[in-house]
Amino acid sequence: MSAKPIAVIILGMHRSGTSLLAQTVRSLGVHMGHEHQMVPPREDNPEGFWEHAEIVAVHDELLERLSSSWDATKPLPEQWWLTEGGMASRARLVDIVSRDFSGHPVWGFKDPRTCLLLPLWQSVFEELNMEPRYILSLRNPLNVAASLYKRDHFLHDKSFAIWNLYVLSSLYYTSHKRRIVIDYDRLLEQPVETGQRISDFLNIPYGAAERARVGGLPKPGLRHSSFSMQDVWEDRLVPAMVRQTYQIGLSGERDSDALCTDELRENVQNAYDQMVQIDRLLNHEKSYRIRIYWAGADGRFTEDKSTYITVSAKGQKSLQTVEIRESLGSVLRIDFFTEPAYFKLSKLSLVYEGEEANLLRGYAKEYVQFLAFTGVGEEADCVSGISTGNTSQLLIRDLPPHGETATLRLELSCSFEIGEDVVQALQLQHSAEVALSAALHDAGLRIERLLTANAEKEKALKLAAKQIGEQIDTLELLCEDSRRREAKLAAISRDLQEQRAEASRLNAEIERREQQAKEERVLLIRQKDLEIENYRQEVASYSGSLSWKITLPLRMGREIERSAKRRFKGWAKGLLQRYAIRRNQHSLHAGLTGRLPYKQYALIFSHTNYLESMGGTEKYIYEQASYLSQNNVGIIQIYPGQSYSLLNTKEDTFYGVVVSDQFRGFYSVQEITEWLSRIHRHLAEIYTHHLLNWQISDYTALLRNVEEAGVLPHTFFMHDFFALCSSYHMMYQPKIRQSIKEAKERRTCIADIITTAGTDAAICQNCTHGIALAEWREALRPVLHQSDRIVVPSDFVKETVAAVYPDMTDKIRVRGHLIFDRQTIIYKSPPENRKIRIAFLGYKMENKGWSVWERLYKDEALGRLYEFHHIGSQEKYADQVSVHRYSFLLEGRMGAPNLLIAQDIDLVLLWSIVPESYSYTLQESIAAGVPVLTSPQSGNIAVTIDAHPELGKVLSGEDELKAFLFDPEHVRNYVSGDRARYVLEYNHLPSGKREARS
Repeated sequence: MSAKPIAVIILGMHRSGTSLLAQTVRSLGVHMGHEHQMVPPREDNPEGFWEHAEIVAVHDELLERLSSSWDATKPLPEQWWLTEGGMASRARLVDIVSRDFSGHPVWGFKDPRTCLLLPLWQSVFEELNMEPRYILSLRNPLNVAASLYKRDHFLHDKSFAIWNLYVLSSLYYTSHKRRIVIDYDRLLEQPVETGQRISDFLNIPYGAAERARVGGLPKPGLRHSSFSMQDVWEDRLVPAMVRQTYQIGLSGERDSDALCTDELRENVQNAYDQMVQIDRLLNHEKSYRIRIYWAGADGRFTEDKSTYITVSAKGQKSLQTVEIRESLGSVLRIDFFTEPAYFKLSKLSLVYEGEEANLLRGYAKEYVQFLAFTGVGEEADCVSGISTGNTSQLLIRDLPPHGETATLRLELSCSFEIGEDVVQALQLQHSAEVALSAALHDAGLRIERLLTANAEKEKALKLAAKQIGEQIDTLELLCEDSRRREAKLAAISRDLQEQRAEASRLNAEIERREQQAKEERVLLIRQKDLEIENYRQEVASYSGSLSWKITLPLRMGREIERSAKRRFKGWAKGLLQRYAIRRNQHSLHAGLTGRLPYKQYALIFSHTNYLESMGGTEKYIYEQASYLSQNNVGIIQIYPGQSYSLLNTKEDTFYGVVVSDQFRGFYSVQEITEWLSRIHRHLAEIYTHHLLNWQISDYTALLRNVEEAGVLPHTFFMHDFFALCSSYHMMYQPKIRQSIKEAKERRTCIADIITTAGTDAAICQNCTHGIALAEWREALRPVLHQSDRIVVPSDFVKETVAAVYPDMTDKIRVRGHLIFDRQTIIYKSPPENRKIRIAFLGYKMENKGWSVWERLYKDEALGRLYEFHHIGSQEKYADQVSVHRYSFLLEGRMGAPNLLIAQDIDLVLLWSIVPESYSYTLQESIAAGVPVLTSPQSGNIAVTIDAHPELGKVLSGEDELKAFLFDPEHVRNYVSGDRARYVLEYNHLPSGKREARS
């Protein structure tokens, strides 16, 4: 422990976790003052600020005297601590520390404003012979900006400027002091380990009691924003200077020894000097003109008989000399500037023919819109006053005869700040409150004009900062390109060295898998034998019944029909594809040799032609293609020509190619590979949307060819769970089913996967999809690893993906397909004098709850209460249901919402029996302002409605659904009232920046 008392100073930007850090330091035994001396908690900080109220008051008063505040964006004036206000504040701080902390060997305080006032505090520590130790709380600037916007409605540009000033000032003024940097996110996630680091820095005990106290401090609601470090580097709205300061702080946080290096100190010095230079460049002092008129021989004031002098408005005295080469006449007029200000004219003399006449003594003076008075201790021949109008004037009459030339000498000062002494003089000499009220009113107008001028100045500052940032960005891109090339060379070298070791590992893995496959085949045969035996027993029991014998012809007829449909479908599809392939060989215009209308293209891998199918994935690709086309970027889509298996290695596979909304035909992998090599210079990015029906070997061959020709940013979308399991809806299917009833039961396995973190889940071991699960994920893992980011449509999907691929969590970005824009509130009146209207929205599919919908519209009792509508059906299938067709391609994303509104639909049924990762139909229902009825099995639909109950109801099952519908009065009240409607907009994904690969 140091012989001197230790002062622990907690630094950091506002909203950066300094309060939690102060609690942590206090829990370690550091005296921070008594609780009655602290600033009380507020709504924006319910856990308390842990700031000494008297110290904060001194800081605020000093900043105000320096024409600054806690939300300043520029440094304080040079040598500010030597001003009268600075010296007075220093004396008060010495008294506070001596009174409240001198008896404690280790004490501390926290106030973010200290970052700006460190030179003053360091002189206090020297006088009191104390050793300061600084702890800087560092938080992601994007999270700070989000917090300030929520609390103070600050624009991000201002928040970034404040953050940069605070953090850079704290690093600059503690350059040669003992200090550490604490990351706020690490403090929240690892409070005990962070407490150990602080105790080591302060050399104070850290036992079990201290660990328990520190570990219980972070509360679940402390983190309101969750931007990552990568977001700071990717977001172009973050100024380059802020990114540079954040990088310096992070390097100090990761390695405390780096804080003592000359390199870091030099970087801080350069960054701080650059900030000061920018401030000086853009903040010049404004000058003002005072115009002087003389009457001349004709006794009239004109612009020809006038001149002007230039003064500042800082209160400094200015001595001015004006040469006039003509007769002034008998009257002199001085026009002060139009803004309300305090003027003091100490001297006004007329020099002529060797004589000097004092015009302020013995000559008639007249004031126009000028409130004149004599200040305390001022001479009688001194004019002081406040301009109160747009034409404030001082007239001097009966000037002495002075010939044809003369010289005026003036000594004056002016200021926009009206001090207490001026107010006292006004109160003594002008008891008329009307004049004073008018002056104060005009002062308010001046403040408004000053605010306008300040806004223009801030605009100029932003423009200059933007230009400097663009130059820095250019340099960063050049440096990044150099680093990327070096990293690629290093990676090639490592690959060459690791090939032998990898070959050995693969041989061992092949032997292990062969043994495992043998064991699994034996187990599978046994399980199938048991399953067949169980089915045989049930069939035997059923076959003896009368109903089984009666319905036998019907069952046989349906089976024959289904088999015939499957054969015809396969034959027709194969015939069409063979025809398309043969046509490709004779077509040069539409084939791969055709012209490319765009200079840049995004390469898209998906499972179907987005121009022919309109599922959720295809809708998103269609929206993406339209957006890219508006930005002069075309798309090249590649999709499987047939339904291939992911893990198969079948040869002679064919894939369809679409170029800029034009189908170019089906081609082999070799043909597509050669074509992509020729056009690689046109490719800008890669988007993988879905690998259903793909062979992974074909996909990786195409991807490898593109990567070898040049690295491109790669975004991997997970529209569902296909990258996790062959059951891309995550539905459990047991290996052994003891009965026909059990075989028909369906349930999701997502909760089991999340709880037990992925492949170790027992449910996977008992599922038919789990047989090849390890091989499935092993095939997809390299693809995910090579991608730069993984985009999922909801937090529901992110949680599931992170459980299976925890090492990919940092790459996952949540981005919905659509966003809501232009909200309008309408009043929905109760459906009186008509039936309640309920609609099924979307495709006629069993997974979407079609069986439940059939049972509802066929229920005669419900038919007397409800009208049934199907939005999106292409065929009339029941007399009880009104069918409404629409086309997403022709009518756009608002086609379904507009139909819901036009038909005055009261309820929408979205009864998916598989977990939806994202739902266009849910977004369309919300946009139309129609409540949704759904089940707990609907995945993200249920999650969304649970989080926002005003959007609909999650009902436990079909029985609860019918109970709700059979209460028509309750339903009528439920669907009426204020409803929000929106316009759906495509949620564009910004262009991906290529990230470094390990």
